[in-house]
Amino acid sequence: MTGASTMRFSLLAAVLVLAWTGAAEAQGSTYGLGRTPTDEELHPWDEAIGPMGEGLPPGSGTAEQGAVIYQRRRCGECHGPTGAEGPAPRFVGPLQMETYPAGTAGHAGQNFPGRGISNFPFAPLIWSFINKAMPLNQRGYLTDDEIYSLTGYLLYLNGIVGETDLIDARALREIEMPNRDGYVPPPPWKPGMRKAEVK
Repeated sequence: MTGASTMRFSLLAAVLVLAWTGAAEAQGSTYGLGRTPTDEELHPWDEAIGPMGEGLPPGSGTAEQGAVIYQRRRCGECHGPTGAEGPAPRFVGPLQMETYPAGTAGHAGQNFPGRGISNFPFAPLIWSFINKAMPLNQRGYLTDDEIYSLTGYLLYLNGIVGETDLIDARALREIEMPNRDGYVPPPPWKPGMRKAEVK
């Protein structure tokens, strides 16, 4: 290398070091941009509730109140007057495996969670499903108390709770669902394991 080349190389190296240092400092500073997210942003209304009830909000209701809400919010238009008629998923009775009528959710033979409340392995999942998905075209319309009441009503229709039993986060965690033993947890993932194949 000649003296001029060495000098150009040294100058280029110095410029790169200064540019890198400036970029690192810029990344470390916030410049007053952004803000801390609100609790509502961290926990939106349609956040999934875990099987053990993690994340259930305050509130309560009874099946007796839920029966009134079921009528007032017109749930029966899709699920039938008693929750057993359809055409949307039936809430009452054992799991139904026949084909859904055209235009409704689900597929033949698919174990859709709304088919038979007694098929749910954990009661908090019923609350979560109603909260995230119902009413179908007005999700987020129901209050937490209404969802607790409707959950209690569906559990009552299936003989799992009493008509005046208070249903809240604690009660949902403690309810032993008929299909509790049907739940099989996924195996713990370890490095090198293959992904599950969707059929």
